[in-house]
Amino acid sequence: MKKLFVTLLFCGAGFAAMAQKAKVNSADEYLKSDKIDQAKADIEAALAHEKTKDDARTWYVKGKIYEALATKNKSAADAEVAFEAFKKALEINPKLPEALLEMNNRMFNVYATIGNAGYGNLNDQKWDSSFIYFKKAVEVRDYYNGKNLGGSIPTDTAMVFYAGYAAQQAGKKDDAFELLKKAADLQFKTEPALYVVLAQQYEERGDNANWLGTIEKAKGLFPADKRFNDMEMLYYSKTGKTDDLLSMLEKKVNENPSDFSLVLDYAIRLDNVANPRDEKGNDVAKPANYDALMNKAEEAYKKALTIKADDATANFQLGALYFNRAVASNKELNSLTSKEQTGPKAKELQGKVQGLMDQSLPYFEKADAGFTAMGSKMEASDKRTFESALYALQKIYAIKNMNDKVETVKKKLEGLN
Repeated sequence: MKKLFVTLLFCGAGFAAMAQKAKVNSADEYLKSDKIDQAKADIEAALAHEKTKDDARTWYVKGKIYEALATKNKSAADAEVAFEAFKKALEINPKLPEALLEMNNRMFNVYATIGNAGYGNLNDQKWDSSFIYFKKAVEVRDYYNGKNLGGSIPTDTAMVFYAGYAAQQAGKKDDAFELLKKAADLQFKTEPALYVVLAQQYEERGDNANWLGTIEKAKGLFPADKRFNDMEMLYYSKTGKTDDLLSMLEKKVNENPSDFSLVLDYAIRLDNVANPRDEKGNDVAKPANYDALMNKAEEAYKKALTIKADDATANFQLGALYFNRAVASNKELNSLTSKEQTGPKAKELQGKVQGLMDQSLPYFEKADAGFTAMGSKMEASDKRTFESALYALQKIYAIKNMNDKVETVKKKLEGLN
């Protein structure tokens, strides 16, 4: 009887283990039938039992259940549960057969669900949570890719950038710096904001070589984005190397006198050095050699227009040079005392304002024609320049009492908004 009793106990233990393994199997079957609640109940029962709680397949099936929930409901929380379950399964059995066969797709779903939560929070400007989700998605990818299970999740360069951007907005500058550097190393070319923020970080860190290098790289990738010209000017100004920049550009122009883009860039740089602005875009004191710089800029703009007479941007820039001088003279006129307003100085300034306005008008009109001809092909930076040209035209036409043209320009401005 004693022997029989022992045998019965052994059979009972084996039956209990089989019963719990049946729970794992039934959970898997319920999952296949989309009966998620029953699948969750059975897998939790298996995880609560001594015989199956440390079995790799138990944890793997739990991962599958929560991965299905995460994918169906776009739930990052369920995706994180799935990730931890898959990790536990691989910790118990690094070469689990099912994992080798299908883990790649399942881990990708987990990664994508968490990553998409990051993008969703980014769109809602929830910077902290966006960064946390992106960071978790990267953890999922790096973990799986390090397991050598026969598959891999590719690096999403955009996610690296947006994780850095979210970190920057959340005030996590060190995290942002590392991520943005990585995005730049991965040749991310979609968002110029990457290079704007990265250059600012290098500037703040006093790394002048990488500050300038980032700006130069951005100029090559986004030649139409004028922010990088402004940033380059800021670099040379802050490092006391403005003269070096102008000398370098002048040398290039002399070597390539028919290169329109180079000549126009040189003219704009001269103009910017003559009319410096602070980081907020406000005018600051003019340099001592203001007149010499402006004369050189005027000559360079005219040279550019001999190469490409109808270029909208070059025409706008030369028109703006005359117009801004007119505005400066008008400001000087308005600062005269009431007695001086009737004197020779006032008369001289009035004539100067009128003459400069007249000089600027044909260039603004050519710019208007050039930008109008672009139509839907106009880029955002061109649109901003076009808007400035139209505002200037509207003012000049109003001063000249050309009311029909004022109305025409007004309609164009309304069409841009």
